[in-house]
This record gives sequence, C-alpha cells and structure tokens, in this order.
Amino acid sequence: MNKSFYFKLTQSAALVSAVFFCTLPAAQADTLADNLAAMEAQSPINITTNNTTFVKNLSPLLFTLNSDTQLKVINNGSPGVDKTAARANLVDPGAGSVTVGGDTYRLSQFHFHAPAEHLENGYKFPMEMHMVFADSKNNLLVVGRWVEEGAFNQALDPIFSNLPQTVTDTLTVDHFNLNALIPDNLNSFRYDGSLTTPPFSEGVKWVDLAQPLDMSAAQINAFSSLFPNGDAREIQALNGRTILTDVPGFATVAVVPEPETYTMLLAGLGLIGFMARRRLVNGGFMGSVA
Repeated sequence: MNKSFYFKLTQSAALVSAVFFCTLPAAQADTLADNLAAMEAQSPINITTNNTTFVKNLSPLLFTLNSDTQLKVINNGSPGVDKTAARANLVDPGAGSVTVGGDTYRLSQFHFHAPAEHLENGYKFPMEMHMVFADSKNNLLVVGRWVEEGAFNQALDPIFSNLPQTVTDTLTVDHFNLNALIPDNLNSFRYDGSLTTPPFSEGVKWVDLAQPLDMSAAQINAFSSLFPNGDAREIQALNGRTILTDVPGFATVAVVPEPETYTMLLAGLGLIGFMARRRLVNGGFMGSVA
C-alpha cells in the first residue's frame, strides 16, 4: 500500500480542522495540528467506482446483537460548542459484537452525523450512522451505514422522538433491538482510516455497509435541527489507500477475478501449452502454417 509519510492536509480539510481547533485550548490545538500534518490515513473519504477493488469473498461480517437491550442516549455536544451529536451508549457491553477476519469486536455505542460524512460517488446522504466496536486490545472497528429519506423507522422512534436537546439531558431506552441497525444485505466497503472527530486517531478499521437505512423526513429533521451548521467532517485524501468491496458491479477498475476465473484461466493456459508442444513435435504442424 503506497502512502506518503509527509501527508499534507488539503485546503478544505485545514479549514474544517480550524473549526475544531477554535474550541480547544491553544496548546492542545497546536499539538493536534502538528499531529494531523503527519497523518496519512484520515476519514471520512469519497468511495467511488474508480478507487475500489472488487473482492468476491471478503471476510464475512458475523453480527451477534441483542434484540432487547437498554440504551443511555446522550447529547455529547461533539465536536464543538455549536454542534451536537446524539450518542446511544450500551448499558450492557455484552449486548452486541461483530466478528470479522477471526477477530471479535464488542459494540460500545452508536451515533449519527448529519449530513453524512462518507460520500458514495460524490453523493452526500442526509445522515450517517456509526456503530463503534472495540476488541480486547481496544483496537477500533467502525461500521458505518448511510441514512436515506424513506419510510418511517419504527425501531429508531424511541430515540428520535425524544432526542436529548442539551448536553445535560439523558434519554433511557429500555427495550431496543440492535438488530434493527443492520441490513439483510451485508455487502460493504472496507478501508483503514481514522476517527472523524478530535483527536482524529488513525488505525481505525472502517466497514461501510452498502445498503442504506431508511428514516422519515421528520426523523431526519429532528436530528439535523439540533445543529444547523452540520455535524460532519470534510472528505479527506485517500492517499494511496485501498478500498475493498464485495458489492457486485460497483468497482470498474482493478477488479480481482473470482477464484473460479483464475482456475479456469490457468487450466486453459495449461491446455494451450500442452497442445503447442505436441504440435511442435509433429512435423506436419510446421508444414500446415501458411
């Protein structure tokens, strides 16, 4: 994976970072700015047909989620004094997990951004959900899912009909079905990135689910009205990173042939080579060439 060890933030990224820094003490802001100047794998990104690689058999996502768990929903005022985010913390840390590539990550919380942070071929969805998981060594994996305007989401109604309006408010949801957050189709986009809020730490594994989550216009507006200036970080440079996907037909370049294709190709080449050698040995073959 080609990466520049001296990654410079784009002009737009620097401008957005300044918004975050203005709410931090000067010394802390200077340190964060210095750290960002050397970072090379930031999130969010624009996921396009031209920067993804198709892999048919990505490691499966094995979710184990409780259908009846308790949430503590807070307004954490992140990432700045004029921006808010409703975050649903799991009371029971064993209520949700995902296993991928042999590693198990436990769900600690999920939250939303408006508008969406990641783009799909330049398109910005009205909202995006992030499910934050951590393994036993506190390595982070974030499962993202775009939110699009559609049908009323009954499962999320206990949260979105009573969103905490200030940082001092807490909403308790006693019976929440975590499975409602996950689609039937688990095709995804995967890459290595970072947190999208300070301190923008890298080493975060991202899994962006391709199938959006439906929410009504009223539900989306109930959330986005909490922060008229938005709650999403600007798109960051891909910087040589690889995005893998198992979404059929999405990637148009650097498509990895399916395993069956490799087998058939090698068998065909072997057969052609065998026949060529046989014909070279046969004198009649050379005489047949006109």
